[in-house]
Amino acid sequence: MNLDPRTLLFSLILTYALTVLSLLVAALGGSGGRKRDGMGKWAAAMFLETLTWTLIAARGGIPDVFSIIVANGLKATSHALILAAIYEFQQRRAPHWQYYLAPIALSLVMAAILVDDIGGRFIWGGLIFGFQMVLIGHALLSDQKTRAGRAWRLLFGGVAMIVLVLGLRAAVALSGHSEFAQPQNSSTLHPVQIISFIAIMATALLGSIGFVLMIKERTDREIMHMAMTDSLTQVPNRRALMAYAEHAMARRNGSPLALLMIDVDHFKLINDTHGHLIGDEVLRKVATRLARRLRGHDLLGRYGGEEFCVISPDTDTKGALTLAESLRETIASTPFATENGGLSITISIGISHCPSNVIRELIEVLAESDSALYTAKQTGRNKVVGFGVETA
Repeated sequence: MNLDPRTLLFSLILTYALTVLSLLVAALGGSGGRKRDGMGKWAAAMFLETLTWTLIAARGGIPDVFSIIVANGLKATSHALILAAIYEFQQRRAPHWQYYLAPIALSLVMAAILVDDIGGRFIWGGLIFGFQMVLIGHALLSDQKTRAGRAWRLLFGGVAMIVLVLGLRAAVALSGHSEFAQPQNSSTLHPVQIISFIAIMATALLGSIGFVLMIKERTDREIMHMAMTDSLTQVPNRRALMAYAEHAMARRNGSPLALLMIDVDHFKLINDTHGHLIGDEVLRKVATRLARRLRGHDLLGRYGGEEFCVISPDTDTKGALTLAESLRETIASTPFATENGGLSITISIGISHCPSNVIRELIEVLAESDSALYTAKQTGRNKVVGFGVETA
């Protein structure tokens, strides 16, 4: 099959043009204020790619300064914009300006010197553009949040594909092959050129789809976080707490588990005396202090109102009592600084326990901890009560 360079270039231009249109619709179709998610920079990069290949397709009909020198400069600029888009999406500080401008300047100089040497452009352009691809790949790999999803793999796969193609083109040029098809001549396309066109077209699609999906994945995570997080205290809400408790009980494999129900003592009096804003501040600070005292696999959540709950896997009765007393002490030991001055806050804690190798239902465990908490409040508050066992 004899493929014509202009036909392939037309297909490539059409692919990029449709990609730009799709990205603009996606970027401008949302409601609300402008988000700094990198979509605008990515769309601009794809637009420059469209211009690049349009200039290359016009080679022979326009001066070489546009179809070769400017085209290579636009190609390097589009890669720089892709890198900038990724860093904006990641909300990280962008690299030094040299990483953006140096490849663009080098590509312009390279194209000007090698304007009549396509093989030389394959070699030196491969080094410059390959360096930009390495920077893009490094940006993807170095950010843990980006790799929390799967979509980044599409983009990284496209980057890896381009690096391989650039290396392959440079290797063919270094081997001494000098006859490469160009839009203005009738030479047969070299197999490496065909592979290059296919790889570039695939990367335009895979990379753009991957980038859009990266944004969608992050948005989904943010929505899930909002749905599972208490807006006041920023700890898991009751829904998230119960989901974690069910999961922890199902996976405990015979190990013990403790559930601590915590109530802020006389919280209604705090609201009535100091106002609800101070009450909200107290709840936030109580949550912060409690969270700092927990182990890594313990989970603190807001159960409702002024009540919090701690799920503590791999914790026996003695350990649960020790943990609860530590939490009680950390709240009672230091007054809370507020706009109305220091406030002495105490908490009451009720404990329920799932012994080793005993199957329990969550509703039963919750009822026991709630009963123990009621006992703690009825017998003086600022104390810890285990279900069936009271401690001072």
